[in-house]
Amino acid sequence: MVEANLKVCVVGTGHIGLPLAAVLADAGFQVTGYDTNDDFISRVNTTGTAEFFEEGLPELLRAHLHRRLTLSSTPPVAQDVYIMTVGTPLRGGSDRPNLEAIRAATRQIASGFGADPLVILRSTVTVGTTRSVVLPEIRQRVDHFGLAFCPERTIEGKAIAEMRSLPQIVGGLDAGSADRAEALFRKVTPSIVRVSSIEAAEMIKLINNTYRDVTFAFANEIALVAERLGLSAAEMIAAANRDYARSNVPKPGFVGGPCLEKDAMILRESLRAVNFEPRVIGAARRLNASLPEDVAGRLLAALRRGPRPLAETRVLVSGFAFKGRPETEDVRGSAALPLMRQLQAEGVEVWGHDFVTPDKVIADLGARPATLEEGFEGADGAVIMNDHAGYARLDIAALAATLRRPAFVFDSWNTWDLACLRGLRGITYASLGTAFRTP
Repeated sequence: MVEANLKVCVVGTGHIGLPLAAVLADAGFQVTGYDTNDDFISRVNTTGTAEFFEEGLPELLRAHLHRRLTLSSTPPVAQDVYIMTVGTPLRGGSDRPNLEAIRAATRQIASGFGADPLVILRSTVTVGTTRSVVLPEIRQRVDHFGLAFCPERTIEGKAIAEMRSLPQIVGGLDAGSADRAEALFRKVTPSIVRVSSIEAAEMIKLINNTYRDVTFAFANEIALVAERLGLSAAEMIAAANRDYARSNVPKPGFVGGPCLEKDAMILRESLRAVNFEPRVIGAARRLNASLPEDVAGRLLAALRRGPRPLAETRVLVSGFAFKGRPETEDVRGSAALPLMRQLQAEGVEVWGHDFVTPDKVIADLGARPATLEEGFEGADGAVIMNDHAGYARLDIAALAATLRRPAFVFDSWNTWDLACLRGLRGITYASLGTAFRTP
């Protein structure tokens, strides 16, 4: 059993760590969220609000910040449990993860270890990282400790609800470590899945996200095929799935974000150590990564068919967050960014809109922020990049009527039917999985 008043340190207070810290505080633990970003910690402590969107987080911060939840840019000492949620981005210009932040964070917290701490790594890492990177750093500081890997498997926007409902994978260095980690997470979620080793737990997170990447790649390849055959991918996938349990093909769409764009590469890096080169995984990742540029090429071709030079054209890119459902403001791994840059490289002026991402972020990325009404009016085209529910509520015909003719609407997620634009002369419409058509 674990006592609720244990002192828990969550290392890293970003999109994953801060919601986790708040949920643990809500479960009754005394929690310190530690992060080296002093400015961020200071702002959250002062305002009581995070700088990113997560459903339910504002309420938890109001309830627990400066009470059961403390945020600090100084590593706390003598905590009972340390949970590491440090990011593992790919090294610049490569497909290999950078694990130095994991090593550095372990050293920082290890300097303050008390007697018999439990260390839980939650970051997405190559298989073997917990044992080869984290374990040696701990052993330099203490003789008695627990060590476990318990992957985070939530999605942004619904992380708090999923922490409380999804099964928590637990892999321990030994049975005692696994017992302690399981007892902790049972205060949060009723469902625990124990696995045989920390390596198995590390691998499970990579399996989950790589499976999704591969599945989306299949749907996106169907979309590319449908475009060339003059068919509708959405129609065919819906028909193939209907009342047919052996088929569950997802909708075609952009695959991005801070996890899916790199986790398959982390798995691939893990397999280099055993001299295994995955074939399906690599091909799927390349296909999904290339999709924004493929769509940008289609948009540029449509603009070139118009009467104006590319340098005199303007396109609205709406949906800068890497996903729309559940909604988030996060632009990491967003397909809108490579698409926008390819358009701009050809001289196209890009205006930007998002339902959640702040205008300042859009401006800093290089687009001119605009409302949907401003962005459509007088533009030569509009492209919808994510599946935020707000798009389904739009009067797309009224917005499209304000475009400069000829113009196009590219609806990446098949939000509308072609019939919505019927009667609008000089407008063409396309989506992932359909060619440009005239309403």
